[in-house]
Amino acid sequence: MTTVVLKPASPGLRVLDPVTLSPLPDDGVEVELNSHWQRRLNDGDVVIAEQAEPAKKGAAK
Repeated sequence: MTTVVLKPASPGLRVLDPVTLSPLPDDGVEVELNSHWQRRLNDGDVVIAEQAEPAKKGAAK
């Protein structure tokens, strides 16, 4: 299944993870995109978070 990083649509919005039963952190969490999360996306409760690009090997120190 596809995994995505989701975060609440607005800061302070409480969206529970059905697996862990804890709220999503404001900075997002990686989850499997299943029917539950697709419904939350469609309802506008969560958004797909932009992931930072990984640092390149040998980058300046």
